[in-house]
Amino acid sequence: MATEKPRFSVTLEDTLLRRVDDYQFSYRFPTRSKAVVDLVRRGLAELENETESKSASPYSGEAQKLAKDYDSLDNWGKQAVRDLTDVELARVEDESRFFQNAETEQDSKIINLYLEPAAAGIATPLVGQDYEPYELGPDDPAGAAFAIRIQGDSMEPHFPDGSTVFVNHDALADGDIGVFCVDGGTVCKQYHYDRVLGITYLFSLNRDRADCDVVITSESNQSLVCQGRVMTKKRYPLPSVSL
Repeated sequence: MATEKPRFSVTLEDTLLRRVDDYQFSYRFPTRSKAVVDLVRRGLAELENETESKSASPYSGEAQKLAKDYDSLDNWGKQAVRDLTDVELARVEDESRFFQNAETEQDSKIINLYLEPAAAGIATPLVGQDYEPYELGPDDPAGAAFAIRIQGDSMEPHFPDGSTVFVNHDALADGDIGVFCVDGGTVCKQYHYDRVLGITYLFSLNRDRADCDVVITSESNQSLVCQGRVMTKKRYPLPSVSL
């Protein structure tokens, strides 16, 4: 029966022609032409799928929706999203650092547990009097350099009186909890540095004990030494600053 469909001729190598014939036989096509048409359709469909995969966004639908919503925010809203993103990324990094090497640590690790914060600043602390050996357990951060026992309620409820915190020597970032020696006295506080005013704040997490905050100005001539960074599983928001 005559057809008005376009026609064209194709020249194939013997080996390729045999493969077409095998395909025709395997799938029971009545003619070689119908087998070739089916092969062409399958090949084009495969190419379309590959193109769609390459052009597909690597981000989830939820991520793309957030990006679209972000573009509709004003500058204040965009800055708020950036700030929250920075906090959450830092939280995830903190959790990762807190448990770093915890699963691969084979040998037990002994660190000094200082019985009070001030003992961490003693050049030659006495065992049993200033500190006691502490063996890190499976739930403790393997990267800890030493530990201290908290005194007082200024860091409650996160670090209650008598609780133990683990400390390493990582660089301190704004908002981190650290152990500091201020004019010879050792405290555990939240760190914040105002670059504009040149003021260092050591905040109490318990804002009912804001009287325990330490404020160090460039003119105060106070000595400040950071003895280590407290290893935490989360970030803590900085309180508002009022002078």
